Amino acid sequence: MAGKWQLKDHEAERQLFSRRLAIAAVFVTLLFTALIFKLVDLQVSQFDYFSARSDGNRLHSQYVPPARGLIFDRNGELLADNQPIFNLTVVKEQVEDMEETLSFLSTIIRLTEDDIDQFNNRMSRNRVPFSSVPLRYVLTEEEKSKVAVNSHKLVGITIEPQFVRQYPFAELTAHSVGYVSEINREELEELDLAAKENYGGTNHIGKTGIERTYEDILHGTVGYEIVEKNNRGQVMRRLDRTDPVAGKNISLHLDSRLQIAALKALGDFRGAIVAIEPSTGGILAMVSNPGFDPNLFVTGISSKDYNVLVTDNINTPLFDRSTNPYPPGSTYKPFMGLGGLHHELIDYEFSIQDSGTFRLPGVRRVWHDWTSRSALGGGHGETNLRKAIYQSCDTFFWNLGNRMGIDTMHDFMSLFGFGRNFALDISYARTGVNPSREWKRATRDEPWYPGETLNSSIGQGFVWVTPLQLATAVSIIANKGKVVQPRMLKTVDGEEFQPLIENAIPDVVLRDPDYWRYIEDAMTDVVHRPYSQDVFRDYGGAYPYIAEVDRAMPYKMAGKTGTAQVVSIAQNITSSDDINVADLHKDHALFISFAPSQNPRIEPKIAIAVFVENGESGSAVAGPIAKEIIDTYLLDILKIDFVALEEAGSDTLISLADE
Repeated sequence: MAGKWQLKDHEAERQLFSRRLAIAAVFVTLLFTALIFKLVDLQVSQFDYFSARSDGNRLHSQYVPPARGLIFDRNGELLADNQPIFNLTVVKEQVEDMEETLSFLSTIIRLTEDDIDQFNNRMSRNRVPFSSVPLRYVLTEEEKSKVAVNSHKLVGITIEPQFVRQYPFAELTAHSVGYVSEINREELEELDLAAKENYGGTNHIGKTGIERTYEDILHGTVGYEIVEKNNRGQVMRRLDRTDPVAGKNISLHLDSRLQIAALKALGDFRGAIVAIEPSTGGILAMVSNPGFDPNLFVTGISSKDYNVLVTDNINTPLFDRSTNPYPPGSTYKPFMGLGGLHHELIDYEFSIQDSGTFRLPGVRRVWHDWTSRSALGGGHGETNLRKAIYQSCDTFFWNLGNRMGIDTMHDFMSLFGFGRNFALDISYARTGVNPSREWKRATRDEPWYPGETLNSSIGQGFVWVTPLQLATAVSIIANKGKVVQPRMLKTVDGEEFQPLIENAIPDVVLRDPDYWRYIEDAMTDVVHRPYSQDVFRDYGGAYPYIAEVDRAMPYKMAGKTGTAQVVSIAQNITSSDDINVADLHKDHALFISFAPSQNPRIEPKIAIAVFVENGESGSAVAGPIAKEIIDTYLLDILKIDFVALEEAGSDTLISLADE
């Protein structure tokens, strides 16, 4: 029994327990000490660091983009407005799985491949941490509701309001006013450091037209704000703010009423119209048809819409016909006539006996005037400069050009802006070609041939001129040599804009100032002189299509028709032959004009160039278009009562004209 039952050693057990308790106490004390040290480290030593980290998760500094300045026409009509929209934006640092988030979003709202591709491009050029990047523009009310309902699943996704550009006149001002669109990487690289900072939070920049030219004025200055966000990236409150400075509002010389009239006058024709106020150089209308809807580009054009624009090889709506060059045809002749008078190669009495053909000395080739392809067949007969202009006699100008020589022609034509860009704020306009020996040697490494001078003297061959240049040149004739450089901008925030012109273009000073009157009379004959021969009705001048149609025409206009060949026609082909010319190979039709003309009491109010692509006839097609636009401006917009002014006498005329 003694071996079976043993008494417990309570003392030993107590000592064992005490030892274990001591060890546990030491261990707990060490842990508690470590915790105290850690708390001290976090709350004292690293307080500033973790406080900043905490604020960084909660507080964010973000840019506040400025409102873009508005663009008005000369009468206060809005050409470019700012429209409020709601965008879906993403803060990528707060999105755990971007691919999964985008996949989920595509199930509740419309999210195309284009949207995702454009979003990825924005993300790649975004350099500001915790900044929101647009994923989808212009959410509908239904889409906003769906996003709001699912916000607990969309951490880092928010709906933000924004003002974006809107163009009320759409295609009417697509080329002249231009449009804004998203900044690309190349444009960002071109900006200096200060400019990049000023474009923080801004996704758009002027791409074309006035929007691009006056980007610095229209953009404004960026602002900043400190906001508190929750863990989903949603803004809870704004703590501090530096307001942005809105861009300045500008008004242009453009008259939207005349712009509408110009587009209506062109109708279904492809072409361009540029109208200038000679006294100010203000561009009253600048239309290229067909145009396009610039609103498509503002928030990113879809691949489908863009392909429609770029694959239309006939209408080429993105191509600005008003600032790109074409052969000017016979619209070149009044300037050639001025050059011949100025250089004393001809005078008012000089004339030729025109048989309809011209041959260079020692050259077998025969150049045929347009009469050789008509029922006339025998030329214009005795022809002086005035008759050569209103009947558009090629032979006269071949004779003049051959004696003038290409280099003299080049130098004189450059005075009117050919081969140059006189416009102050249309830097993107092409300069065309004002050929010379030096030009051909430099561009083609070839000598100049005499036959090329003949082609140039009637606005063909190497001569290429933009409608803007033609309008500029005819406004110089209207001003009798005074050069007022074309301009679009009229006022900035209501203040008249005075451009800083470093190298002013000198006026055109002729040997005899009366030459201006003579050329004006000849150009007025183009429109108002009846033909003594019925056979001339369909050739050369515009009388049958303008003045004869409107016998009550209350004012006179000076003009010149032009027809520019697109393809050459063999010399042995006449108009009696059955020629099937495709529409795209038909001649271009041109007309230049200013009005009123031959009126010493009222200075010319408008100078215009009309270009109709494949329009065939400058007199029958382009001339009436110019007349329709000039009527709109003088009679409907300016409301000049020419009959009443004539009856009132010269003093009243001058007063009313000045008003």
